[in-house]
Amino acid sequence: MHHTLTTLTSICEDAINSTNVEQYDLKPFNRQLINEEYLNKISINNDECIDNSLLYCPTTNFKQFFRLSHLHVSHPARSSLWFHLLRQDKTRHQHKFQQAVERYPEDIRNMFGRRNDITVRLPSCVDANHLPHYHLNRRGQHAITRILSVFAYYHPDITWAPLLAPMTALFLHYMTEIDAYESLLILTSSDYKIITQTEIQYQSLSLAFRTLLRRHCRSVYEFLNKQQQSQQLCLFDEWLWLIFEHLPFTYLVPIIDCLLIEDMKILIRISMTLYHFFVKYGSNPQILSIKPRRRDSIFRLSKSSRTSTRLECQTSLSSSYKTNSNIYENLISYVQHFDLPMEKFFKHAFGISHLQRKEIFRAIETEEEKIKLERRRVIPLLHRSSSAGDQVTLNLTSIPKSLINRPIQHQNSMPIIMIREFDSTTSSHSDFAYLWSLIPSRLADFQPERIYSSNIHGRRLQTLYDHVEYHEYCLIIIRNEHQQIFGGFCSEQLANRTKTRTWFGTGESFLFTLKPERQVFKWVGYQQSIKGSSTKAYEDYFIYGNDERLQMGGSEEPLNIGLCIQRDFNEGSTRRCDTFANKPLSSSENFQIMEIEVFGFTR
Repeated sequence: MHHTLTTLTSICEDAINSTNVEQYDLKPFNRQLINEEYLNKISINNDECIDNSLLYCPTTNFKQFFRLSHLHVSHPARSSLWFHLLRQDKTRHQHKFQQAVERYPEDIRNMFGRRNDITVRLPSCVDANHLPHYHLNRRGQHAITRILSVFAYYHPDITWAPLLAPMTALFLHYMTEIDAYESLLILTSSDYKIITQTEIQYQSLSLAFRTLLRRHCRSVYEFLNKQQQSQQLCLFDEWLWLIFEHLPFTYLVPIIDCLLIEDMKILIRISMTLYHFFVKYGSNPQILSIKPRRRDSIFRLSKSSRTSTRLECQTSLSSSYKTNSNIYENLISYVQHFDLPMEKFFKHAFGISHLQRKEIFRAIETEEEKIKLERRRVIPLLHRSSSAGDQVTLNLTSIPKSLINRPIQHQNSMPIIMIREFDSTTSSHSDFAYLWSLIPSRLADFQPERIYSSNIHGRRLQTLYDHVEYHEYCLIIIRNEHQQIFGGFCSEQLANRTKTRTWFGTGESFLFTLKPERQVFKWVGYQQSIKGSSTKAYEDYFIYGNDERLQMGGSEEPLNIGLCIQRDFNEGSTRRCDTFANKPLSSSENFQIMEIEVFGFTR
């Protein structure tokens, strides 16, 4: 059952009177985040009329209204339309996400730093191959990263949701950043079935679309299927991106109006219609090279430039199809130049008979069960083949090729980590985000706590032991006379020095530098284990401590210590060691210690 409002008048009035709209100056675009070049191309028509009989008819609901009427992308009502549509049932959503929304500004500071200088990769649930920005400027694109990063941090159960990024980018056209974040929370709640949240859901939706297209548009399906088999292409796997990546923005926005009111069936109907019109008008380049009669025209342009623009479009499209033998590229080009009247487009999409919501979700469930059965059959074979060293040929034809190979994410960027701001005189918030990306993953959810500072607690090694030795793990950070910053991660309690009286620790220990450049030196055993060789005894010297010195990283040659701290904290030394194969952490092997800080891990 869909929630309906009797008229659009209340939303229009709210858009005009809303303090949020006045505060952030949305008229109707969020201008701060959109390229000026794009805004200059869009005519801001605040006097645009809509059907008054629909607007004030007390029986008209949103579903029928937006199927029949299409607000311009710059209509003044758009400044708060989507936000109001998502918050129709305020009693259910107002308190559910209130705490998360209030926490958002603090989460941004903790994740990106007060200076916004921490680099964070996009979450792994986002498809890195499909990141449309829809004319957002650099500030808008940074806002997308902030929203998605905070969202993914609190939703680790959402593992594959390619539509998260496009929907966020669209929201930022007409919303503030915090409102877009709240809208994303609502959209991914259990009340909506729009954004897939796992890989199986996404695969099931793609396969269900193919099934429904074959069932309701058989001639279109058979034609395209024959073409893709002959050219070894996948015309159906990218069906969502025909809408979200290639369809002109002026078509996409009204589609989102209907999508937020209804559900996934809108996208199914729209994509089917795009395939239909492509097969009917766009698959044969000869059709476009002949000037169509007016009553059969598939173009509807502005009166001022109808004649000239029609000829330009026909010339450019026909030439692109003639020079392009790849039908998938022809399909993309056709959708990118799509200029069908909106009324005809929507009339055909919503006129597909017998395509009901119940049938769509039944098809999705059926495909999901097939995928699960296939995986239950395949996984034991994979385990058996890997243990036996044999190769087993698996039948994965039921799963689209584009879904088998997930895109490689930004491996060189830092993972999503949220660290509270704290007092430190040696390292920045950004430095700690870097260090937290290096520690064992089981500790990444902890927070740094400064448990020792030479400026506060004194410059004695025994005092450092007293403060930190019963912490299971710790980070030691040193600043020398040249303002170079470096240190090490201890993977065992320093109290173990009195129990073993020799080297101790594990391969999780490492050395690092922060300034002048960030670099990490991990245990050589990690590399050797990949090659199948074992480490020598002196390559396992991780930590050594006594009353005279604290050392990290040993060697066959006793003097080649990775990092050594003397008892009075006046001097230290660093050399290449066999345990970490590091270069000296300081520009000089013997350095003066200006400051030492030690950080532990707390919940």
